Amino acid sequence: MRVLALVLLFLLVAGCPRPFTPAVGRLREVTVVSNEWGAVEEAVREVLQRQIRTPQPEPEFLIRTMTLDQFEVFSGFRTLLIIGTTQDTIIRKMLGTRLDSLPGGEQGMFRVPNVWADHQEVVILVAREPVELEPAVRAYADRLRNTIREAVLKHIARAAYGRGRVKRAEDSLLDQYAFSLDIPKEWYLKQEHADSGFVYLFGHHPDRGLFVYWEEEERELLPESIPLLRDRLTRAYYDGDIIEPGYLELGPIQFLGQPAVRLQGVWQNEESAIGGPFVTYAFNYMGRFFMVDGLVFNPGRKKLDQLFQVEAMVSTFTPQ
Repeated sequence: MRVLALVLLFLLVAGCPRPFTPAVGRLREVTVVSNEWGAVEEAVREVLQRQIRTPQPEPEFLIRTMTLDQFEVFSGFRTLLIIGTTQDTIIRKMLGTRLDSLPGGEQGMFRVPNVWADHQEVVILVAREPVELEPAVRAYADRLRNTIREAVLKHIARAAYGRGRVKRAEDSLLDQYAFSLDIPKEWYLKQEHADSGFVYLFGHHPDRGLFVYWEEEERELLPESIPLLRDRLTRAYYDGDIIEPGYLELGPIQFLGQPAVRLQGVWQNEESAIGGPFVTYAFNYMGRFFMVDGLVFNPGRKKLDQLFQVEAMVSTFTPQ
């Protein structure tokens, strides 16, 4: 009877006209919904809870776990990862005929926004049999991590810009340099090095920074050259900051539909004995090269939430 009641409730909620209530939950939290959590926990934590050095290690995403029969609770959360089989009623109701031909043969991954609440992101990882779920998590690991990161960045951007934006500074970037960037209230723009293709934004409490560097022709995206370029720029414009090589992660990614190199790691200033985390995107777009970089300085405190915030700002960058 309880399962039947949940199915009826699901159909009622899914068929309700908007407006939905806003989704809830911590911005960096993923609610994992599965009746097979014991089988997939190790793989899910390996994918979503990598330790990010800031330089203190912090798990990339926070995880809450629930089962499929807790629909009344989990349906209101912000970021959902539903892991189950083609026999699970809720998954069958959500995906319908798409389950007849899974993209991975016996496994599939789907993203469905705003299913039961506004500003909600639902990711579904499905397999035909329970024994195939743990291999599915590992097979889709990179795509799953990137999809969850995109969802979390959307939530964090929405929160960061909720208090308003600095339209005058945004207009200045667009008019003078032909690119746009959404700037939250109480951030400031510095342009004294613009003649060298470098502008800088910063906010306080805690201290965060973002720079844009550009060249008027494309640059070859060699992974080994991008950290060297960042070091050259930060030595010149950030009082000697450099990358701590032992904590650097880099790899290919898509940005604005273009091939890009993403760096994530720890910056340090040996003279001042300070440091913190940073994230960098480097890419070419319509004949120009861009490097967009965000960093955090928040000594003695956790920093990953602020790093996600500056990465959310980076994600709004758009050349014209």
